[in-house]
Amino acid sequence: MIRWPFVTSFIILCCVTCIYTQQCEQSVDLARFDCHPDDGASQERCEARKCCWRLPIQHTNSTEKHRKSFQDISVPLCYFPSDFPAYSIVSNEPTSFGKRVRIVKSQTTFMPNDILDLTVDLLYETQQRFRIRIYDTFNKRFEVPLDVPVVEKKADMIDYEVKLAQKPFAILVTRKSTGVTLFDSSLSPLIFADQFIHISTRLSSPLLYGLGEHTQPLLINITNEWKRLTFWTRDIGVRPDTNLYGVHPFHINLELNKTGQTSFHGQFMLNANAMDMNLQPLPALTYITIGGIVDLYVFTGPTVQNVIQQYWDVIGKPLFPPYWTLGFHLCRWGYGTIENLTEVMQRMHDADFPVDIQWTDIDTMYAHLDFTYDNKTFHGLPELVRKIKAEGRHYMNIIDPGISSTQPPGTYPPYDEGLAQGIFITKYNSTEPIVGEVWPGPTVFPDFTNPKTVEWWTKFLAAYHEIIPVDGMWIDMNEPSNFVDGSHEGCTSNSLDNPPYTPHVYGGNITAKTVCTSAQQYLSSHYNLHSMYGYFEAKATNIALRTILKKRPFVLSRSTFAGSGHYTTHWSGDNAATYQDLYQSIPTILNHNIFGMTFAGAEICGFNDETTEDLCTKWMQLGAFYPFMRNHNEIGIKAQDPAVFSWEAQQIMKQALLMRYSLLPYWYTLFFKASSISTTVIEPLFFEYPNDENTYNIDRQFLVGPALLVSPNLLQNSTTVHAYVPQDVWYEFPSGIQINKVGQYVDFETPIQKINVHVRGGFIIPMQIPGPNLVYGRTNPLEFLVALSQSGSASGSLFWDDGDSMDTIETKSYSYFEFNVTTSNTLTIYALLTKYRDLPIVLGGVKVLGVHKSVTNVNVNGKSYPNFAYNANDNILFIYGVNLNLLDDKMTQTIEWSASA
Repeated sequence: MIRWPFVTSFIILCCVTCIYTQQCEQSVDLARFDCHPDDGASQERCEARKCCWRLPIQHTNSTEKHRKSFQDISVPLCYFPSDFPAYSIVSNEPTSFGKRVRIVKSQTTFMPNDILDLTVDLLYETQQRFRIRIYDTFNKRFEVPLDVPVVEKKADMIDYEVKLAQKPFAILVTRKSTGVTLFDSSLSPLIFADQFIHISTRLSSPLLYGLGEHTQPLLINITNEWKRLTFWTRDIGVRPDTNLYGVHPFHINLELNKTGQTSFHGQFMLNANAMDMNLQPLPALTYITIGGIVDLYVFTGPTVQNVIQQYWDVIGKPLFPPYWTLGFHLCRWGYGTIENLTEVMQRMHDADFPVDIQWTDIDTMYAHLDFTYDNKTFHGLPELVRKIKAEGRHYMNIIDPGISSTQPPGTYPPYDEGLAQGIFITKYNSTEPIVGEVWPGPTVFPDFTNPKTVEWWTKFLAAYHEIIPVDGMWIDMNEPSNFVDGSHEGCTSNSLDNPPYTPHVYGGNITAKTVCTSAQQYLSSHYNLHSMYGYFEAKATNIALRTILKKRPFVLSRSTFAGSGHYTTHWSGDNAATYQDLYQSIPTILNHNIFGMTFAGAEICGFNDETTEDLCTKWMQLGAFYPFMRNHNEIGIKAQDPAVFSWEAQQIMKQALLMRYSLLPYWYTLFFKASSISTTVIEPLFFEYPNDENTYNIDRQFLVGPALLVSPNLLQNSTTVHAYVPQDVWYEFPSGIQINKVGQYVDFETPIQKINVHVRGGFIIPMQIPGPNLVYGRTNPLEFLVALSQSGSASGSLFWDDGDSMDTIETKSYSYFEFNVTTSNTLTIYALLTKYRDLPIVLGGVKVLGVHKSVTNVNVNGKSYPNFAYNANDNILFIYGVNLNLLDDKMTQTIEWSASA
């Protein structure tokens, strides 16, 4: 006989199982969203979170295979059920900026201090920019102290449509013209706890760009891959799949629509706390951050440059670098003595290499103390620097944020005064500075969010400048780096140092090799401000240099945050002398251009490990097309300045340098445009060819501006480069010969002596004959390289000022020219502004590519001009000795050529 209580229990169990099965039903693995993103997932822990635990459908017979891939962020075993506790809308009110929505839920979830009542602001900021802010209705939370536009009035004629789901609450943003999804949070639950915020969005395609700073290909292709990216600034040598020196939670997503035309949109998560982003091939992205609020921007483009412009409108446009910084920079850690430094300088001079900026590293300091130099090993350094500057060159030195705290009282004013003013980061719940360790031993860390720290920093930089007149400042170790975890005394046991969820940072702990995150700063805890430390130091240094130099500041920072490009330049950190690092430098620099850090570079020839002549030669060739070109390596290995290599290698490197120097007027104009109209300086091929799917994953080639295609040799012992040539008119640089194979991959013969550079038809490149350095070279005549399009037209521009005065763009203290060639074979030069007249601006010659009919006559400003030659074999016209004064009072000047029938 069956007893009824047993039958009842059995029926209840079956019903619960049935409901569980229904709530956990998944049609595809790709639709699973990880309910146990922290380590240590198990069925018991998963189900304790009221989540679903199942093997992936495709791995049901291979548990071990799955478990291995799960550790690499593959299909999650633990995922959200459809009835997971969710928010619902309780009020929805229109506002002047858009809408204010209140959402609540009745049940907490698996993270402590779940916030049940939230406010959602939907801000229709511009026609192409939409902002979502989700925050605690009753309690103020940390918000990123970035100066972003404050928009109080809803934009008209918006390009996007916004819809809300009532329960569970979700936001859907689509492009009006195509219906393509730009943001969709309905895929997984919104979780908003005090130290765990989780929000997901559907992606328009699995083709993503951005999300830095990580060592990864340019295209983050998640078509068949689950991937996790972690954001938390960290001092660690360049390596893949690791959170590195900067935090830039911005991405561009490529949209594929039925028309065959490609559009782009972007998202920016304005959050400075430690963060994971989980990517899956649904395609979808999940943001998981451990503090702050959801402050998410959606940029609708539709072109990729539109997206970047819209992003830079929020974070600030890139700084405009001084002209002299575009030259070749030379440095090493380990010159050791002033004799070794001068020996390197002399051999570079004897080998006839241009070195516009000589750098030194921490070995010039006395006992690694900031604001000092060792007057024994580097005796005479102030005099040497003044000599360098008198010769028209420049000098840069390094400074670290760690201030020694163990010098005898009264002997080290930076510490004594900083302590008296209370400008150092303090221990949790204390006024006592937290003590870590960097190069000088035990150190304290200036709090650059404190206005008094900026004054203190300026004072001691000014005093240092009085002794050694540096031309800018290199700020390093500012993640901030710490040789001990947290502090010499350890960290607290509270949740600021031990959060309930730790993003997958290198070292496994957010206090690893940095300051305790419970430490206190002027604006908030280090827990909230850690990833912005380099940002605030760069801003303070920029302000200090403007005060001290009364010139355009040049700051180089290792650690960066969104918006840092407004104050500083950046290099990619401690790379290695490998061919992999040679390649990886390209997507890294391209990404930083996307992030608004247009003046970026990588350590040429590698920082760690010893280079080889082949590698260093190829790297110098590639580096000649970096925005920031510096050769720098570490202590204890052989020198790698160009003059130590064979005569043959030196000539190849020198040719690359001269190629760079001849193109600097073009480069400088690109930087002007980046700072004024928000265009990138170097760019991937798909920026110019968005409808050519062959370009979407190319990151071994790049464009300088829209007009120069660089296809370097990145392989050892290789004399061929397999490069893609987009469908367009292209000419070899500098020969000017038009190439015939376009719209396809081409195998270019590339011996060690050559780097493949091609000029795009339809553009005019302003160039200049190089001088011994940039100060003297600026007086040389200009040349125009005119590359005609298929129709016979071309255009270009030139920005010119004194090279280092502050605010020349804002005060219009510059000269600006535009020039074009129409199908009438006339080059017209328009002088749109001629306020800078301290140096002559003279056009010495013109080289026209793609002239397919023999030229019989040339006129300059309407008068016959005899000094020209026509190469019928290569269809090139040379017009030389023109000496045309571009500052002439004429608003327009013309050069015309006539072709025989």
